Amino acid sequence: MHVTKYPQSCLVVEVEGARLLIDPGVFVTATYEPDELGEIDAVLYTHRHADHVDPELAATLVERGVELFGNADVCDLLAEVAVTEIADGQTFEAAGVEVAAHDLPHVELVDGSAGPPNTGFLVAGRLFHPGDGLEITGLQASAVAAPISGPSISFRDAYRFVQRLGARTVVPIHYDLFTADPEHFARVCDLAEVVPLADGGRTEV
Repeated sequence: MHVTKYPQSCLVVEVEGARLLIDPGVFVTATYEPDELGEIDAVLYTHRHADHVDPELAATLVERGVELFGNADVCDLLAEVAVTEIADGQTFEAAGVEVAAHDLPHVELVDGSAGPPNTGFLVAGRLFHPGDGLEITGLQASAVAAPISGPSISFRDAYRFVQRLGARTVVPIHYDLFTADPEHFARVCDLAEVVPLADGGRTEV
């Protein structure tokens, strides 16, 4: 499995020839044209926030025959395009790749209010992308895309999340809006191999 990072929380995950795009939001489309992301076979959206989903890009991808997946709240947001609704605990195939959906609460917003419904994805039983969530029990993953900054996310929160999942490989995400240094997180997280990636950078997990 290969992972390529794009701005904020966006990843392209390659599994046996299939390329899954996760959370391509407005930070991505402000910098990259759709074709610069390469051929995309399916898209997974964790929640409705603009840094995770750009409706205009979603419409473009659907026109190209790409299947989109998201929870009911994402489907409401993207009501003008075709999105396959997925539910907590559901295992489904995206471009032939097994994906398991796990709801976990969005971290609190700056004012302390709750975020929108948030669904994490375990791809091919290996890589977990939690969206903007850090609280989950009963799940183990060998690799995780870990948010390291946000409206209420600290390095301590990210560290505990990695610890809880038992991950051996960590790709830091979600540090473009509430800025943080992924290299710094790599230095202080002694639980796993932390792989900071520049936008467009690629690694194997």
